[in-house]
Amino acid sequence: MAGSSKGAGKGRGTSSTLPAGIADATTALRRRRQRRQHRLWLRVGITACAVALVVAATWVVGFSSLLALRTVHVEGSTLASDAQVRQRAAAPIGTPLARVSTSEITERVATMPQVAGVDVSRSWPHGVVITITERTPVVQISSEQGWGWVDQHGVLFHHTNSPHQRLPRAQAPNDARLRKDVAGVAAVLTPQLRKELNQIVVRSPDDITLQLKDKRQVIWGSVRESKTKAQVATALLGVKASVYDVSSPANPTSR
Repeated sequence: MAGSSKGAGKGRGTSSTLPAGIADATTALRRRRQRRQHRLWLRVGITACAVALVVAATWVVGFSSLLALRTVHVEGSTLASDAQVRQRAAAPIGTPLARVSTSEITERVATMPQVAGVDVSRSWPHGVVITITERTPVVQISSEQGWGWVDQHGVLFHHTNSPHQRLPRAQAPNDARLRKDVAGVAAVLTPQLRKELNQIVVRSPDDITLQLKDKRQVIWGSVRESKTKAQVATALLGVKASVYDVSSPANPTSR
């Protein structure tokens, strides 16, 4: 009986103990599973942190007042005050800068008559910069309001009480077509003609005259071929006469 008990005990001990190779493999598998779980949780944690950072950054940039518009800086405006430009721009102070529509500000400022071009950009963290390119006058036309500045396209964009000393002067009806015609003539005048010019007189599209010093005049006709007419009229200034007719530049006359 005793021998049987010892044999039974020995048999039970042997069955409960795994061979060394199997035990090592089991331990290695358990460790690999733990490492995989650790890496998985690490990736989950990193992803969660990244999402949280993106959400926080989106809120800060797009919805909070931390990066809101506070200042509007104006550059390049001499004919309108900075305050006038800001008023026309109507930039939404207090709005998160990322949500400020620079295109809408550009459209509003571009309606100002003296503006030929405008660029609006964000200046982080709290500003907007409005850079203006103003129209360039080529002639000034006498009017009831004083003197109106006109650019090369015939756009009337500014008034002064007294004439500008360096701009050609003109008299013309208040008509967009005639303003464009007189601007076309003024833009091509040679330095010699500018020096001798008193004023340009426009009565109709086909009746443009340059009134010069010493009561001389140049019959210009229409705005067509103005560049050629300017060259021919300049050459005729060397001829002593009171009237120079370049309305047909191929056949000029003087008297």
